Amino acid sequence: MDATTAPILLHGHQAQGLYDLVLDHLGKLLCEAPMGAHKPCGQCPACHMMAANNHPDLRLLMPQAVAIDLGFPLELKSSAKPSNDIRIDDVRELQNYFTMASSRGADRYVVIYPFDAMNTNTANALLKTLEEPPHGLRFILVGSRLDNLLPTIRSRCQALPVLQPSISECVDWLQTQGVASPDVALSVAMDDPFEARKLALHQPDQLELRRKLLEWLANPDQHAAVPAGLEKAGLAAVLELSMRLCHDCTHIAQGLKADYFAWLAPKLLWAKKVPIQQWSLLYTALQREFRLAHHPINPRLALEFVGQQWQTLNQ
Repeated sequence: MDATTAPILLHGHQAQGLYDLVLDHLGKLLCEAPMGAHKPCGQCPACHMMAANNHPDLRLLMPQAVAIDLGFPLELKSSAKPSNDIRIDDVRELQNYFTMASSRGADRYVVIYPFDAMNTNTANALLKTLEEPPHGLRFILVGSRLDNLLPTIRSRCQALPVLQPSISECVDWLQTQGVASPDVALSVAMDDPFEARKLALHQPDQLELRRKLLEWLANPDQHAAVPAGLEKAGLAAVLELSMRLCHDCTHIAQGLKADYFAWLAPKLLWAKKVPIQQWSLLYTALQREFRLAHHPINPRLALEFVGQQWQTLNQ
């Protein structure tokens, strides 16, 4: 396998932005406008098929939950929960596509997004095809967590890292998107500008829940009483925001600036009174709990656990 046929491994902090970039690029490659014309033209049959998400020479391999979030119609059993993994069955369904000829006379493409969602069985099922792809078949893997990808997969790909934009660049972009308080929205979205835009413009209740969570943890007098409804922010978000706030408090305790929540820093001066060792113990406890974030844990009890851990700072 040479560099011209090696799968492309595109990775960076904002995986959704990379996914959009890849689809835009493929739209240009698959466009059938005459040579020298602006591409994608938006008028040719290929462009119409791309717009309808049914181009015959492009397949998207992604978890059911991601596909639904992106607006793709899926038929699920009424009792079935959309999978968060790229399943081995999804790969098997593409076996015929791997070997068939191009429908439009160009190369065929498979976009795997996010590659982080492939489990071991799925990755192993793809290994042989990735190593020796049929003529005219191109793979593009898009994601953020390289450490979640098997070394055997990484070794078969041509890695293209994409640098993360600066916080100021993200804030400026969010302002152009009509997001109010873009610094707050970006921070509660864990510095992902696409997530920040989605929260601010389409899920303002979720954004407000995350902001209230941080305000609650920033006030040591309130740790004993968990505000109603905060568990609706989602356990993974609760724990990650808590760890980031703990990180900021550790910095403030050492006379440094907050890395994540500068807008909240004036309310965190009490952190200087807490020994550094206690901040370290708190972070370790939250990190341990984060490993269980996607397990079926009672969200209210988990939130109460977070409050109890922050309470230990005042004991």
